[in-house]
Amino acid sequence: MIASTQAIVLNTHKYGDTSLICNLFSKDYGKLNIISKGAYSLKNPNSAILQPMNYIEICYYYKSKRNIQLLKEASINNHFFKIKKNYEKLIYSYIIIDIINKTAQIDDACNIIFRLSHKVLEKINNNQDAHISLYFIFFQLQLLRYLGYQPIIDWCAECNIKKDELMYNYTMGQLVCNKCHKHNESSILINKNSSAIMKFLINNHIDKIKTEFNYAFEFDSIKKFLYSYISFHIVDSKKMKSYKLLM
Repeated sequence: MIASTQAIVLNTHKYGDTSLICNLFSKDYGKLNIISKGAYSLKNPNSAILQPMNYIEICYYYKSKRNIQLLKEASINNHFFKIKKNYEKLIYSYIIIDIINKTAQIDDACNIIFRLSHKVLEKINNNQDAHISLYFIFFQLQLLRYLGYQPIIDWCAECNIKKDELMYNYTMGQLVCNKCHKHNESSILINKNSSAIMKFLINNHIDKIKTEFNYAFEFDSIKKFLYSYISFHIVDSKKMKSYKLLM
C-alpha cells in the first residue's frame, strides 16, 4: 500500500553506508519512522530534503507490521531558511521540534497539533526577533491546552483563591499563593502581568500576537515556569536537552 502525507522532519540518522532513517511528525499518521535507501548517493536529493525542521510531502510504502516504513519519494514545501540563518530562532525551533518528538505518538494523528506546530515555525521564520519568545510561549500553552494539561495561572492550586501573584510549587507542579507556598526553596514568580500575557496567548489566535505585542517584554519567568511545568506533567527535562539552552 502506498500512503502519502505532509510531515515535519524531527530528526535523522545515517543507516549503513548510503541510507537515512528519519523520524517525522506527519499530518495524517502522527509520528512516523521512514527509511530512505540510497539517500547519500550523488544523484539522490533526499539527503537535502530530509533535514530536521523541513516541512515536506512524502509518499511511502506502508506495511502495518513494519516499524520503519520505506520512502518512495519526497519533496520539500518549506525549509524555513530564515530560521536556520538566525541562532535564536534556531534554538527556539529546535526546542519545539524536541517537544513534538517527545509528546507525539506513532499512528496517533492530531491535525490540530500538526497545524499548530507548522504555523508557529512559519511565524518564527517570517517575523522579527522581538516576537520569537511570544510564538514559543504560544506554542507551549496551546500544546498543553490540547493535551489536557492547561495550567491554572491566576488561582492558587492549594487554597483555590484568585491571586495577582503566584509561585510555582515544584512538589505539586502547580502555581500557589505566597501563603500556601511553605517551602524554603527558591521559586518562579508569576505576577499579574505574566498571568495576563499567558491568558491572552491561551485565548487568542496566533495572528493577533504581532498586533497586540509590538515591543519586547521580559519573558524569563514565563519560560522558566513552562519549562518546569512541562517537565513535571509531560516530559522529563532530562530528556529535553535542547530546552536547557534557554535556562
